[in-house]
Amino acid sequence: MVCPNIKTQDIIKGIEAGLCLLDRKLRILWMNKQHQDWFGPLRNLRGRSCYRYFEHRDHPCHGCPTLKVFKTGKTHRARRVGTTKLGVKRYYQLTVSPIKDSSSGIAYALELVQDVTRKVLLRKKEQRTREKLRESQLALSAINRKLRRKISRLEDFTRKIVKLEHLFKERCHRKASELTSVKEELKDIFKLNHIVTRELDSAKVFSLVTRLTCSLMHTHACILRFYNEEDKTLIASSTYGFSDGLVDKMMVVKMGESICGRVAKSKKAIVVKDIEKEPRLMSPQVLAKEGFHSLICVPVLFQHKIMGVLSTFSKSKTNFPKEDISVLEVFASQAAAAVYEAKYYENTYLNYFNTIHALVLTIEARDPYTRGHTERVTNYSLQVARVLGLSMKEQELLRYASEIHDLGKIAIPDSVLNKPGRLTPEERAVVELHPVRGAEMLEPLDFLKMAIPIVRHHHERYDGTGYPDGLEKQGIPFMARILACADSFDAMTSDRPYRKRRLTTEEALYEIKINSGSQFDPHIADLFVKTLCQQNPASAKNYSK
Repeated sequence: MVCPNIKTQDIIKGIEAGLCLLDRKLRILWMNKQHQDWFGPLRNLRGRSCYRYFEHRDHPCHGCPTLKVFKTGKTHRARRVGTTKLGVKRYYQLTVSPIKDSSSGIAYALELVQDVTRKVLLRKKEQRTREKLRESQLALSAINRKLRRKISRLEDFTRKIVKLEHLFKERCHRKASELTSVKEELKDIFKLNHIVTRELDSAKVFSLVTRLTCSLMHTHACILRFYNEEDKTLIASSTYGFSDGLVDKMMVVKMGESICGRVAKSKKAIVVKDIEKEPRLMSPQVLAKEGFHSLICVPVLFQHKIMGVLSTFSKSKTNFPKEDISVLEVFASQAAAAVYEAKYYENTYLNYFNTIHALVLTIEARDPYTRGHTERVTNYSLQVARVLGLSMKEQELLRYASEIHDLGKIAIPDSVLNKPGRLTPEERAVVELHPVRGAEMLEPLDFLKMAIPIVRHHHERYDGTGYPDGLEKQGIPFMARILACADSFDAMTSDRPYRKRRLTTEEALYEIKINSGSQFDPHIADLFVKTLCQQNPASAKNYSK
């Protein structure tokens, strides 16, 4: 092979690093063009000390690599801050090599200077990001500790209830002949406690209270009202056994008015044996027309503070005995504790989830190309979920999973996350770990356990070639298949650093269609395309062409 005619001078001129030749007194003898572009022309610097003009010092720096070269005869490296001819400070990587004379003595030193400013600043930025994420992690840990303390209090409360159950059972044994029916009623009370400790949805707790009240008291209808301190009213939160028209008339009662208003004000139960003859009632004739003849109303108290009232109606003229009143008051206090805990846990879980969601938004803020990605993916997922007829509970689970599906990207460095162009195999492997990292971060959170498989498997492919576990077809969680369509669609229709332009809506829908059966579940892909076409008539027209 013939060597091309390459001149040494051309190589020196074309190199992007700086070259500088120094004598034993650290005086500048020669510089290449790149070095002169940074620090000034050779005619001004020849014979001058390098440290004076490159670092603006009066003496060599501590640990000077050039001095080490002259001393040891070996190549040395160091990173230094230099000042350019424009007065700008930059970071440089120096590699200094010895140049020997004919007698093998060290005559000169050749500095190879590389500008590493961008690399240094990038590392500093990554360090700041890591510190911020560490702060977020500490905040989450504090919230977790607080939640555990609250759970511990709930467990203490449950143990007290169990002790109370034993106490009542002992009394029932002592008075078996008198309180046989009360014993059965108490079972309903503790049934409420058993169910409520597993049910933290306040709406379901309210509905459960009204239904169990009728079962406990052998009545036919019940209404649970809560006290609104701002306007001093009692507002119906749950009803059972009433017609819709009657419920509308009973929705709001002012404090001190009617039977329930008086009960709330006095914190004492009231029994009405004959509704038609009770002037303190609202619309007694309407109640009588519905077939109700008697009622019992008790206060709902928590820590001696009025939370609301519980009223139950019978279609027979019943003079509720003191035992029934006592049982219902105990039941109402149990219900108050249950409602309080349900509302507390709803607020706690909501705050916890909002913290995680805020962390996801922080991750998005690191990448200017994905701002708003989570919100859009969640919207697309829920549109398809509604078309599929998923229940409200399933839709809520899908919403949670969609809002935190990229939580694992917290572990991806900015240099990889924002890299333009193709990723290396090593970088690709780091990115493909983000569903696993997200699932691992959610593992300690019981209330999000159902969302973990969705987060972990939203990058699986229908044909089994996806990641992280290579699941295929029905082996992929159903909601993860929905999320996969929504996530891919938004990625295709958004700007990304690794491609020249984003796809139009119709182009992205076409990609979903042609990858149906390979990347996407065919049924979900078909519904996704139809749903998006309905939402975007203009795109649907172009897509059909």
